Amino acid sequence: MSNKPILRWLSLRPVSALFTRIPVRNKIVIIIVLLILLPMTVAGCYFYWNISQILTRNANANLSLLIRQTNDNIEKSFQIIDNTSLHFLSNKMLRSWLIDNRSLSDDFYKKFVNKAEMEEDLKYSLMFNNAWNISLLSTAFVFFDNDNYVSVLKSPPNIELTNKNNLAVYQSVNGRMVRGKEILTPSLEDPTIYFTRVMSNINLPRQRLVLIFGTKEADLAEEYSGLLDFTGALAYIIDNQGIIYSSAGKQELGSVVPPDILALKDNTEVREVKLGQETYLAASRSIGTTGLTFIAGIPRKQVLSRLSGSMHNYIWIITLIACVSLAAGIVISLRFTRVVRDLLRSIRKVKKGDYNARMPAYKDAELNQLSNTFNHMTDEISYLIKEVYEKHLLIKESEIKFLQAQINPHFLFNTLITIGYKAKLSKDETVYKMVTSLTELLQASIYSGNMATIPIRQELDVIRFYLYLQKERFEDKMEYTIEIEDEALLDLYLPKLSVEPLVENAVVHGVEKKLGKGIIHIRIYRREDSVYFEITDNGNGFEHVPQDWNNFENITIRKQGHNNIGLINTHKRVKLIYGEPYGIEVESELGTGSKVTLHIPTDWGGVPHV
Repeated sequence: MSNKPILRWLSLRPVSALFTRIPVRNKIVIIIVLLILLPMTVAGCYFYWNISQILTRNANANLSLLIRQTNDNIEKSFQIIDNTSLHFLSNKMLRSWLIDNRSLSDDFYKKFVNKAEMEEDLKYSLMFNNAWNISLLSTAFVFFDNDNYVSVLKSPPNIELTNKNNLAVYQSVNGRMVRGKEILTPSLEDPTIYFTRVMSNINLPRQRLVLIFGTKEADLAEEYSGLLDFTGALAYIIDNQGIIYSSAGKQELGSVVPPDILALKDNTEVREVKLGQETYLAASRSIGTTGLTFIAGIPRKQVLSRLSGSMHNYIWIITLIACVSLAAGIVISLRFTRVVRDLLRSIRKVKKGDYNARMPAYKDAELNQLSNTFNHMTDEISYLIKEVYEKHLLIKESEIKFLQAQINPHFLFNTLITIGYKAKLSKDETVYKMVTSLTELLQASIYSGNMATIPIRQELDVIRFYLYLQKERFEDKMEYTIEIEDEALLDLYLPKLSVEPLVENAVVHGVEKKLGKGIIHIRIYRREDSVYFEITDNGNGFEHVPQDWNNFENITIRKQGHNNIGLINTHKRVKLIYGEPYGIEVESELGTGSKVTLHIPTDWGGVPHV
């Protein structure tokens, strides 16, 4: 089995592990950056490729057209020069010399006059010649022999050098004894293209007439100067051997072109060629019947230079757009991923025990729904902790307090029972009943301390024991009544000793300090799924009726110096056991009396509330 897939997986594993460690917000920003840059890069590459293809095709077509037009102009130039030479032969004196057996004359004076007349005649002939008018021709010579010639010059800078060069051309052509027309290559020393035509006398063939027309290579090069506007462009006019008649590089005149350029002589269509280290778009054209060939080429990179400029501008524009898009993308991504940051921050707070942590509201519906869900979750956790955990602690604390209150209960009960028997033996029924009631009351408080809820019937027995003791204490100063709407209510359950403290509060704070007779009325009734315990007294009433039970401990009730721990504890216990809708309500009027109502749900004692 090959290990290559395993090694490949191991090599990719650190990359994937690194990516997983990147925070989610940063991942989103990276993805947005890639989503912006990748399409722009692909579009830029496609743009460059597509435009380069279009520019290359256009360049090929334009170059082919330019070469054709340039070649036509050069061919016309050579045709004009050839026509000019034929036009020279129509001169009367030259025609007579070619047909008749005549010479310029041996007489010096006559020879001078004949040459002067012939030059005037030639100048007049050239006055209406296109080649001369457009400066295509710079010199015109007619040689009869080495010593006899006539010439027409366009104010050359050095007449003697011009005559010397034309004499050298005559000697070169006449020495080859070749009739007809010929084009001679220029050189670095004499950058002039010479067009020669050799004519012989009909009667005396060895008597030769040589016409020499000179045109500056630079004037001919003007025909293809448009091609040289491209940096690095090349242009040649060569013969079949590759000898350079005209070139963009003047130092190459008269030399032979390199073989790779000579190979282009038969390349009539524009195509890409490799010349040295450069790629060119090149083509060639034959120049009429002159035997010369025009070759031109443009570097391919120059064709695409405009594209490079466009791409440069494109890159700047894309960079600007990318920066703006990236900035906008990052701002938008951070805005939409802010919920991740807020969520993590809130989770850390909850982890530290701060269940009041809240996520802010968002404008987006989905994000706001997430925020509301998290806040609802923390509310539920906080509620469960208060309703279950704190309830459990409160009940446990109550049980501990009850246990702490059981200081040798058997000794206390035995003592009270002994006192009761003594009172019975002494036939003091009042003391006996009081001791018995006190014993029952203490037993209810001590031995049922571990029970969370008890039947209403049992709570009512405790209340009766307490009221009996208070009645014996105050005698006719206090009366009480108990009203039960339905005897079936006595089988329902309520938190142990939740009504007795309210009755005790009515006696101690309502009736005890009253100057007249105090009356306490207890009413138990049911409405739908709720049970109500009303304890009404005609005592002094509350100085301030509590509105905020959270600050109930700080409110002075009835009289300065008396606390209200019974009401507060009962209210808290009921809310912790049954929830927010339940608890105690107080109605009171100072000096008239009070009504304290305990509201609990219908509890059948089957399902514990903690």
